Amino acid sequence: MAIAVAAAVVAGAAVAGVVVLGGGDDGTRAGGDAGPTEEVGPEPTEDATVEPTEGTGDRRPAPDDPRQGVLQVPDPVVAPDWQVQTIENRHNAFDVPPEDWTTHSESMMVGYEDSTDDGAGGEEDLTLGAPLISMSAPATYMDGWCPQAENGVSWRAVAGTKGGQGATGTEDAVRDEAGTWALAAYDQEEQGTLQVTEAEPFESEHGIVGHTATATVTGVPVDPEDECGTSDGKVVAVSYLDLNNDLATWVLVMDTGYPGELDEQTVQQIMNSLRPYPQEEPAS
Repeated sequence: MAIAVAAAVVAGAAVAGVVVLGGGDDGTRAGGDAGPTEEVGPEPTEDATVEPTEGTGDRRPAPDDPRQGVLQVPDPVVAPDWQVQTIENRHNAFDVPPEDWTTHSESMMVGYEDSTDDGAGGEEDLTLGAPLISMSAPATYMDGWCPQAENGVSWRAVAGTKGGQGATGTEDAVRDEAGTWALAAYDQEEQGTLQVTEAEPFESEHGIVGHTATATVTGVPVDPEDECGTSDGKVVAVSYLDLNNDLATWVLVMDTGYPGELDEQTVQQIMNSLRPYPQEEPAS
């Protein structure tokens, strides 16, 4: 399933048609109830000589690349063996566990498309529906968990960051983002039950300050022929002001109700690892 209403969404599994693109920020496609989809997008902005890091989908510049500049991937803060995902233009970094997680390039975007949009050519038209929402610099959990996924794109959870254009503040933005992502990823036709918590003040242990909210979707009818579908999902969002005082939102979209579901302790560890990136220069 994909999403369609007023907020935003990115989720794991093959619930919504998922589109993975290389390139820019907020404006990519994602999701659709026909199952995950993968599409080749614009050329990534990173240097062509960059090699993937072994064991992950990461394509950050190699440390000895003379064109890398001064920015370096920070060390993990949760534990030495955790992985770090960064996004320079949204000014954050966060950690994910070493097992079953894959970090990706900052130029990668993932999101959901409108599952109710069949494209201009009708049912046989393979054109993707209108993009609903997307995030950049994702980290994915159990990437490829469903071999039967259409176009080979599936995961059980995804975390990344998007801009917050149009929002008046972090408290207002975070509930909209959580609810929109939940609907986009799991219940675009609004057949299940959506619950969104009130926005609460948030401050990570490492310097990200704003508000957080959680949205849950339950009871969505599942297509018995969809081997990758799920009826339950959860979205945790954190809206904050970045180093340029611009509003941004970090989003974690996760399937629930299956063996291996992300536990609350792990979710809290990931959230609390959120930190400014790059670090502000100390005042002289």
